[in-house]
Amino acid sequence: MATATKKRSGIALSAADLKAALAAVSPAVAYSSTQADYRAVRLGDGLLTGSDGEVRIDVALDYHGDAILLPHGRLSAILNAATGDTVTLQPGETSCVVKAGSGTWTLPTESAAEYPMWGPNDAKPIARLPADQFCRAVKGVVFATDNESSRFALGAVLVEVKGETVSFVATDGRRLSLVECEHDLAVDDSQTLVPSRVMKILSRLAIAQEDGSVQLEATATELIAEIGTATVTARLIEGRFPRWRDVLPDLGVEPTTVLAEQLLAAVKAAAIVTTESSKGVDFTFSHDGLLLRGQSAEAGQSSVKCEIVEAGAACTAKLDPTYVVEWLQGLPRDGEPTVSVQAKDGNSAVIFRTDCNTGVVMPMAVD
Repeated sequence: MATATKKRSGIALSAADLKAALAAVSPAVAYSSTQADYRAVRLGDGLLTGSDGEVRIDVALDYHGDAILLPHGRLSAILNAATGDTVTLQPGETSCVVKAGSGTWTLPTESAAEYPMWGPNDAKPIARLPADQFCRAVKGVVFATDNESSRFALGAVLVEVKGETVSFVATDGRRLSLVECEHDLAVDDSQTLVPSRVMKILSRLAIAQEDGSVQLEATATELIAEIGTATVTARLIEGRFPRWRDVLPDLGVEPTTVLAEQLLAAVKAAAIVTTESSKGVDFTFSHDGLLLRGQSAEAGQSSVKCEIVEAGAACTAKLDPTYVVEWLQGLPRDGEPTVSVQAKDGNSAVIFRTDCNTGVVMPMAVD
């Protein structure tokens, strides 16, 4: 936490701490908004705050002068350009004098009373996870959301708590990604629909917390997340999430086991000749290995072999290679090296599993 000292010339803050706080709240600053308030940050009450009315990020900062609004972009630019370890702020009625290094800037200020601050009431704890585990969960699912869909709440990541397990689930209706974690809070079972944008913000903040944790709480309409010295308050998505457990059937066939790294390389290679109008890749599973074939009238044909660790059921399914690549790229780099792929036929979902990650990809129609 930054230490501030009040002088006749203003309030002195650590330049490094203020710069870090500005970076932390930046995802909640609406740079393109026509409202000057949303392009500004609020300093006051021991916090630096960025808010666009939907997401608010508070970072602890030992500033206890009068609350002021400062333009985020210009204040960040000053700190990036200035030298010295200290920045001094001297607020006035309609402006604030900023002194850093050998430079002095006078920035216009807005009324702090108009800033979009709100405080949720009666929030209940959902889960607490180590920061690194939370980041892995978000990375493993957030790509599968669909912010353009009007069906269900496909732009959200579902955080479902059942007993000691927290499930992070995302789907766009054509594929689904699931990461399951254990948590250590004694809480009621719950389901919370968190916008994908908010999950990305939380993950970005959590990455900086090597040994920290992510504490999640919620009301009926808002999520509150505490990550280190930052608190994120965000509106939840209203709507209904698909019955995701229904698309995780037991296919009743032996899975094929393959090295994740080799499968990723093979899928990327086979997809080179695919196009928007002919994007499917045929995955042919056999006891001899896995053969991937792509074809399009515009770009030609591909045939790529992928070695397997253990053979499963023999079949062929046409899949969108982008879905497979994104799921594989969402796996933790230091996780289990192998992936089990359960494929039954060309009409059934193909299920990918490793460690705590599960992916479901629906097959494409055969041309």
